[in-house]
Amino acid sequence: MSELTIEHLAKAYGDSRVVENLNLHIEEGELVALLGPSGCGKSTTLRMIAGFVKPTEGRILLGGEDIARLPPYRRDTGMVFQSYALFPHMSVAANVGFGLEMRKIGRAERDERIKKALSMVRLDHLAERMPRQLSGGQQQRVALARALAINPKMLLLDEPLSNLDAKLRGEVQHEIRNLQQRLGLTTLMVTHDQDEALTMADRLAMMEGGVVRQIGTPQEIYDTPDDVYVAGFIGRCNLIAGRRKAPGLFVSDSGTELRCNVTTDAGAEAVMFALRPEKIKLAPADQAPLADDQARRNARITGMAYLGAQTEFELDLEGTPLVAVMPTPSRNTPLAALRPGGDVSVTWQTEDARLLPQRS
Repeated sequence: MSELTIEHLAKAYGDSRVVENLNLHIEEGELVALLGPSGCGKSTTLRMIAGFVKPTEGRILLGGEDIARLPPYRRDTGMVFQSYALFPHMSVAANVGFGLEMRKIGRAERDERIKKALSMVRLDHLAERMPRQLSGGQQQRVALARALAINPKMLLLDEPLSNLDAKLRGEVQHEIRNLQQRLGLTTLMVTHDQDEALTMADRLAMMEGGVVRQIGTPQEIYDTPDDVYVAGFIGRCNLIAGRRKAPGLFVSDSGTELRCNVTTDAGAEAVMFALRPEKIKLAPADQAPLADDQARRNARITGMAYLGAQTEFELDLEGTPLVAVMPTPSRNTPLAALRPGGDVSVTWQTEDARLLPQRS
């Protein structure tokens, strides 16, 4: 078994609590991403699991064994660092075999594992090259092969794609995810890149200030955020301050009334109205059909940005700013004539508009 259970994990440096009472369970074969801004405690958490940082409190159970006090080489974890951490004076094969040599694995078995690990990442033909002769993507794959060569119970990824350009990052994302699924490797990844987390992870653990704010599947986190922090960090979101006026009815600080999900209960009268830009539909003013489960208001276009397949519209809804993102209208359609200064009908499904508690 290679499931991971973290219980009440904490790390303090003097009076500063970097990680506070963190609890997390990762199923065998699952990939979970710790997601959050710089300084939220995600990398410290990963390094406590790897053994490079000693926890102040808590337990780390890997396959049922508490590894919190074990040295890194006895934890059966393979780690891929943000900087790759390859030895520049060693060949690709020697880098991949370094962990095996430290574990006193015999030469014959070591060579076989090196060959197998390099084959997994499609670099067996570059075994004798030096790191300086490799591209960034190839170096990243060498670091991954080194982590896999020791047959770890768990794979730890520390911002593994941050040094790659955008195009290569997308390619390597799919390579790592496909390999992780094929091997059934329990994996914890640290990232601040929301697209990377949404693409690769089975579940996300949203962190802020050393605390996990919400854990769920990418769709759960995106569609049903628990609070304003999660809604604002994952994707784009219209967040409007105001108060609940009645069940299913919100009024903004500027006095604009907006319909919302009647089942949403933020537990307070002072709330934030949250609506994803892509959930908003636009039509020529007063021409949009309205169903019972829809909300409709007229607004003025204050700005537009062409994004290729999509167009972003900045709207003024009776003094309340709103952003909508829609597929770019085809030519010779009514929406193609929309321009800044024009009026438009704005609709959304009431179930897509949520009320979230305002931050203290």
